[in-house]
Amino acid sequence: MVRLYVLTGFLGSGKTSVINSLLGHLTEQRVGLIVNDFGPIVVDSALVASPDSVVVTKSLSGGQIFCSCLSGKFVDSVEAMLPLGPDMIIVEASGLAKPAPLLEIVSTIVQRSAGQVVYGGMVCVIDAQRYHMIVQSFKSLEEQVVFSDGCIVNKADLVDSKTLDQVVGSITRLRPLAPVFTTIGGEVRSEMLSLWQQPVSLESKRSIDAASYAGWGLEGRPKTLLFTIEGQFSETMLRGFLTSISSSMLRIKGFVPVGGGKAYLVDVVGPHVRLGSCGMPTAVGEGVVCIHRASLDAESLVKREWERHSDGASRLKLLS
Repeated sequence: MVRLYVLTGFLGSGKTSVINSLLGHLTEQRVGLIVNDFGPIVVDSALVASPDSVVVTKSLSGGQIFCSCLSGKFVDSVEAMLPLGPDMIIVEASGLAKPAPLLEIVSTIVQRSAGQVVYGGMVCVIDAQRYHMIVQSFKSLEEQVVFSDGCIVNKADLVDSKTLDQVVGSITRLRPLAPVFTTIGGEVRSEMLSLWQQPVSLESKRSIDAASYAGWGLEGRPKTLLFTIEGQFSETMLRGFLTSISSSMLRIKGFVPVGGGKAYLVDVVGPHVRLGSCGMPTAVGEGVVCIHRASLDAESLVKREWERHSDGASRLKLLS
């Protein structure tokens, strides 16, 4: 049998870091990966490690695997992996995943595989620093916790002990029987492997009132803006520009080509702006995705801040 696991967690919580750490423990397993980007281009799959244990990786972008726009492709992707003989399939859901329809989709996969695929469970990754701010505005985060079989509270080093206890307490109230672990940098310690070994039941989730999670909450459905940069620019200028818009965005990520097959990897969560030099991934479209609240005029903000930081040698090009 092939065990199917789902990893959820709001934008920037550290899901990819958790997967990379988890793969280090799965050297004796054959693993299939499905990576779901909410934005219009694939980014996260380029950040996932590719050890020998990973037999295939499939990327799905531009929506959520739990929505009608991608659910069919999700089912097809799982079925396409089965002939490769994975022991397990790990699905990194989009940061805005709303897993209430999970029962129907997983049931479809199990039925169409004639029982070859079994549901292994859902683990939710929590950003300790942004949890209270996000859970008040977006229903999807609470929904992810309620439907989970276990939670990992990441970035525990970025909050004090009182805040960390409050986050763990809130999660425990939402999902009383689910185990909760805290960690730093997405590290999966050996004792946390129980999250992917415990028996789970889809039937236990039928008692959850999925209708209460309809819609997106006070902020509405987040939107995306995609841009790239043409011409010559410095890392200092790019960092300053990203810092100026970071507090207004829910998540910023992507690749900015700089020529010669090289690129800057952009990774922004809240006030934390990370830029890294890397090779431009061949299977990834160029551009930086900004995911933002529906009420934000993101285009005007980005254009204004670009004009403020640009030295005139480069040009910001909006792609969506």
